[in-house]
Amino acid sequence: MRLVGESMRIFVIHLSKATCVEWGLKERNIEALLQDLDKGKHPVEVFEAIYSRTKEGLHPLVSAHLSPFFIHPSIKTSVRKRLKTYLQACCYALKQMGMPMSLGELGCFASHYLLWQRCLDLQEPICVLEDDILLESHFFDSLENIEKHINSLHWVRLMHLFPEQIHATQTQTPKISTIPHPTWGSGTQGYIIDPTAAKAFIKASKHWVMPVDFVMENTYLHGVKNYVFKPFAISEHVENALKGNISRDRDVSYPLLLRIFRRLHPYYVRLAQKFRK
Repeated sequence: MRLVGESMRIFVIHLSKATCVEWGLKERNIEALLQDLDKGKHPVEVFEAIYSRTKEGLHPLVSAHLSPFFIHPSIKTSVRKRLKTYLQACCYALKQMGMPMSLGELGCFASHYLLWQRCLDLQEPICVLEDDILLESHFFDSLENIEKHINSLHWVRLMHLFPEQIHATQTQTPKISTIPHPTWGSGTQGYIIDPTAAKAFIKASKHWVMPVDFVMENTYLHGVKNYVFKPFAISEHVENALKGNISRDRDVSYPLLLRIFRRLHPYYVRLAQKFRK
C-alpha cells in the first residue's frame, strides 16, 4: 500500500541482458528512457520480462495458461490435445476467436499478467510501460491527471497503435476518450491500471488464446471500458520497436469445428455487447 504523499509506481517491462544472451534475442537499449523517467518524482522499477522458454521447457506460467490449439505448431508442449481441451478451444474460438500464439506473444502476456498481480498485491494504481516507447513532454502531467480519476476509470492507455483506424470519443473527464467499438490488438505500450481492472483482466485470462492487448481492450470480455489519454502521453520508439522479439505467424490450419466457431465469433461479440449494455 502506498503511503500518503508517495507518487505512483512506474514499471518498465524489459528483457534482461542475461535472457537475451542465453536465447539469442535482441536486447533493447533503455538507458535514455530510464534517464527521462528519473526526471519525475515517481519510483521506477525495471520489471524483468518473461521469456516463454526455460532450460526445462516452457515457462511454468505459460504452460499453465496456454491452449494447445492456439499456439504456433513450432512450440513444443507437454499439454495434450484431448477432448476436454478441444471443447475448451471451441468455447474460446467462439468468445475470443483465438490465434496461434508465438513464444514472444505468450511471454508478453505473462509479463503483463504478473504486473496485474503486482497491482493487486500493492492494492494501488500502477503505471506499466513497455521498453519501446518515448515520453512526450506532458508525460508526467498526464500521470497526475489520470491518477485523479483512475478510481472511476480503472484503466487508461497512454497511447494506442493504428490511430487512423480507431475512433475514440471524448468523455466528460478532460483529456480522456473512450473507444466503444471492438479492436483487434492496438498495443500495450503503456497504461495506468488500478486493482479493479487488474482483477477483471486476470479473471478474463484463464487461457491465453489471443495476444494480451486484444484481451485488455475488448470490454465485452470483462466489463472494463477502454479509455485512452489524449494527446498521447507516450509514442512508439521506432528503432527499439524494430528490435522486438515477438513474431506473428498466423498461417495455421484449424480443425473443422474450431474453424466454424471462429467464424461465429463476430456474432457472439455483438450479442455479448448487447448484454453488457
